[in-house]
Amino acid sequence: MKTFKHMSTAILALALTALVTTAAPAKAGVIKAHGGEVFALTPTDDPNVFRDTVDGVAQVSLLGNCSFHAEQTVSLPSAPGEPIRVKGSWRFTTADSATTLDMEVEGTGAPDPANPGFVNINLTVRFAGGAGLMAHVCGSGELEGAAMFTSPTAGMVTWTLKGNISTHGQKGH
Repeated sequence: MKTFKHMSTAILALALTALVTTAAPAKAGVIKAHGGEVFALTPTDDPNVFRDTVDGVAQVSLLGNCSFHAEQTVSLPSAPGEPIRVKGSWRFTTADSATTLDMEVEGTGAPDPANPGFVNINLTVRFAGGAGLMAHVCGSGELEGAAMFTSPTAGMVTWTLKGNISTHGQKGH
């Protein structure tokens, strides 16, 4: 009798676990994006470190047309041969403002050997949630791009992003 009761409890627990995990399955997929903006670096107390606040537009495969906002720190090399370092947070907001996607970015930039006014950029991206349909997403990706300085602290940048994203079982995904 005790064995039957324990077995019944175990079967019930397994059934409930199956119900919970199948009610909203996690979905994963590829996410791609591209954008282009102008930038202006704002000096800080450290002559090699700048704040970079960027606003613009992007197209994101899972969201469509988006506005784009970035708050990041750009650290210029303090010695020859060192890379430019970039670290910050980015947010995409859908055209209808119903959904946002947040990312943390970190990586480097290296002057183009053909023209040091151009910088090749490579950033690692970590998706960190958002709002609406992207409230509980996670994942990672790589961002590659090129910047062109038009002055010592300003220029233009274009980039592409490819990564993988998971909804962690959020309904509707």
